[in-house]
Amino acid sequence: MKTATVITAFFLFTLSGCASKPAPPDITTAEIAQQATDPAAESAAAADPLTATEQLSSGKTTTIKTSQGDIEIQPTVVDMASRDDPETPEDEAAEQQYNDPLEGWNRAMFSFNHVAYSYALIPLVKGYEYVLPDVVRSKIGNAFSNIREPLSLLNNLAAGEVKDAGTNLGRFLINSTVGILGLFDPATAWFDLPPAKQSLADTLAGYNVSPGPYLVLPILGQNNVRGSTSVVSGVLLDPLRQITSPPDTYYLQGVDAVDTFSDRARVYEKLYQQADDPYLYFRNQFLQGVKRDDAFNKQPE
Repeated sequence: MKTATVITAFFLFTLSGCASKPAPPDITTAEIAQQATDPAAESAAAADPLTATEQLSSGKTTTIKTSQGDIEIQPTVVDMASRDDPETPEDEAAEQQYNDPLEGWNRAMFSFNHVAYSYALIPLVKGYEYVLPDVVRSKIGNAFSNIREPLSLLNNLAAGEVKDAGTNLGRFLINSTVGILGLFDPATAWFDLPPAKQSLADTLAGYNVSPGPYLVLPILGQNNVRGSTSVVSGVLLDPLRQITSPPDTYYLQGVDAVDTFSDRARVYEKLYQQADDPYLYFRNQFLQGVKRDDAFNKQPE
């Protein structure tokens, strides 16, 4: 067996063994930004603070503390489609505008994913965070982001974004060499080359391809038909498949998946617990975000 295979297998075995150890309850909801200066209003807010879900629903930014630092969440407020009937309640009008013809399938997959997250991925993430300190996880995330730069390069070329494609190439060359296989990001720190991420779904959106119906994928979570093209292209063109061979490829992809999910695992737990109907809450936030992004991309430069 290859040395890399042994090391990776041992690493994953260690994570699995530590997965049952609970992480400290470090999630708290931040105070509402820009509170009124009136002492009475401040005391009322302190006595009855809004939950993270309530803050987002009311259009306020909220901050959730995780073991990897504070995560600031911007609300995907306002449904930007026009309302045909002004007398229709706002929540019902928004509901009619959501493209969810696959709700039966989506709810089933959402429930399946919640079980998988709760009993497999989230415990594994906690074990991952227990074993590795923040700084190490940050470098691992940098390395996987660097590996995906060629994919962004191809998608930027397909979108006609030649300058961004050049940025992808420069970042990949610099971070793969000076940055020691992408563990560090001198391209941003020293050469002023910030990330220029681009997926196939982003490219299609640039060509005014409709997002299509809302779609919840097994394990991979919420998406839409357009966004699912990024999943397919990511699997078929995954650079890890080009530079490694099984079973090393599967081990590295597993670590990548756990590292990626660790950024949002605790946020997911917190918001799921606070939502009256978690499926509708996460769906509405996602679809509003898609509308917001599409509207932004259509703005004249």
